[in-house]
Amino acid sequence: MKCTRHHSQHMYHASAYSVSAEFERPKKHSLSPQASVVLAGHGGHGSSRASAYNADGLISFKNAYSEVGGSFDDCHGLHTTHAWSVVEGLNVADMLTADRVVARMAVYYSPADGSEATYDITGSYFENLRIAGHPIEVKLATRVFHDHDTYSKLARGHRTRKTDPWLVGGKLMELDDDKLGKLEDEYHALIGMSGVVKEWKKPTRPEDRGGYWFSPANDLDWKAQGGSSEIQGFGSIICIPKFGVIRLAEMVVHHHSRTLRMFRVQMCSSGHGTTDGGTTTGSGGTATTG
Repeated sequence: MKCTRHHSQHMYHASAYSVSAEFERPKKHSLSPQASVVLAGHGGHGSSRASAYNADGLISFKNAYSEVGGSFDDCHGLHTTHAWSVVEGLNVADMLTADRVVARMAVYYSPADGSEATYDITGSYFENLRIAGHPIEVKLATRVFHDHDTYSKLARGHRTRKTDPWLVGGKLMELDDDKLGKLEDEYHALIGMSGVVKEWKKPTRPEDRGGYWFSPANDLDWKAQGGSSEIQGFGSIICIPKFGVIRLAEMVVHHHSRTLRMFRVQMCSSGHGTTDGGTTTGSGGTATTG
């Protein structure tokens, strides 16, 4: 009788959390990752939920939950891993609000041919997002990253500059060095971005950088969406005077893993602190490859 259980050296990896924060001013406050969950190496299923929370107007949400899972798909001969997180009724300092923020990450890996794992963020979205009171519609470029679903495809796209429109900080390349320097002086959360931009501008690029920083929300046009003129938008990076920087849908890509973070709010003026969330991470490969 043939054994129906699938055995391999595959190690599952996935994690998710809905929201986390650390504030220094105007009030010192720490919020550990809410609805945080980590998948066991053998796979299976895990979930977590957090009830309503409010910290003196700094951050609040009505509901938060996350789920991870990993199993072998016999029909397609693939190890499948998923991670998703949801936060509802989100409010960060009345500057970023949303009815719902959903982050999803799916990973597929074939043990038969040992090919690269593929990744998909389809189903990640913002519902009724407002920034500084302005309604903003963000349509993530999931198709672009579906077409670049492996590490080697993204590395090749970066080397040939085909994925440049989606680089975090890519829109800052349109500024001259002096203007970018002044922007860093005004928004301390951007300190170091001039070095990132300088790296993006180099005429030649390495075959493999080892890690990449993209945003599927980088085609956001702040002015075209009716955002106020004193606020500056550089794709997924939004600079708000006397407040700080809001970043949307950041994706960090490494050889055997990807992380999607749907929002990051960095207060660096009237207050100081960082809030982020809608975060999912997944990886694919055997114990010997990742």
